[in-house]
Amino acid sequence: MTIVKSEIIRKLMDAKKFLLDGYIDEGVKIVLEITKSSTKSEYNWFICNLLESIDCRYMFQVLDKIGSYFDLDKCQNLKSVVECGVINNTLNEHVNKALDILVSQGKRDKLEEIGREILKNNDVSASILVAIANALRRVGDERDATTLLIEACKKGEKEACNAVNTLTVRSVM
Repeated sequence: MTIVKSEIIRKLMDAKKFLLDGYIDEGVKIVLEITKSSTKSEYNWFICNLLESIDCRYMFQVLDKIGSYFDLDKCQNLKSVVECGVINNTLNEHVNKALDILVSQGKRDKLEEIGREILKNNDVSASILVAIANALRRVGDERDATTLLIEACKKGEKEACNAVNTLTVRSVM
């Protein structure tokens, strides 16, 4: 049993090297081979470890291909998925799922860090600002959420402007 596990771990490390170096198809092939022949939950650490180290250029491509084979709820480093969304200026199912998991895990501190960092990126899309603002609201951080909504409103996002106006009306009453 130990020999089999060490062989699988070696293969996963080979797959990780391929994925980190941008050889996505080769890495995915190894991962799929392993997930078909063994207990997936036993190797969930692999995807969590990979999320921490993979280049943002490859993050979503890799998650598209193998993300469904793992339970991302168990990962503690989903901030990197959201950060890659910001860097790539992409709001997709992986970013939304990462935000949902961070909220369900009660990771207010991580969401606040993301909120502070995102304001340094002038090119970030309004939709990403709104998504992160909504996550911040769900963990009880109205102040930072409002700051992001104001920025999204400045970029022309009507949903954000409506939300800011609603907050302004509530605070005046």
